[in-house]
Amino acid sequence: MEDIDAIDKEKLIHIKDKIYGVSNSLQETFDIKTHFNKHSASIIFFTENPDPVEISIVFKKDVYRVTYWDGYGVTEFYDYDNLNKGLKKFFKFVDKAKSNIEKFGLK
Repeated sequence: MEDIDAIDKEKLIHIKDKIYGVSNSLQETFDIKTHFNKHSASIIFFTENPDPVEISIVFKKDVYRVTYWDGYGVTEFYDYDNLNKGLKKFFKFVDKAKSNIEKFGLK
């Protein structure tokens, strides 16, 4: 497996810091799990639903795919060629998940 270059490592550290920062603040209110590796990052909100809410971003060569799964049947995904735009959408999806869980309860 080829090693990623220094710029990619710096991007990964930046992403990881942002995601874990949000994750730490979410853990005060929600039961969540954060997953991060060099190919993807995700935040999973555990609720009573056996198929939990999940927001993820997948790092591909030329695209960042951001996906939102509501746990019931609605999946949204967007592809971005810019990391910052992808992260912005990722965090908007996190806010959407928080809002839906607070509005409709932990179901």
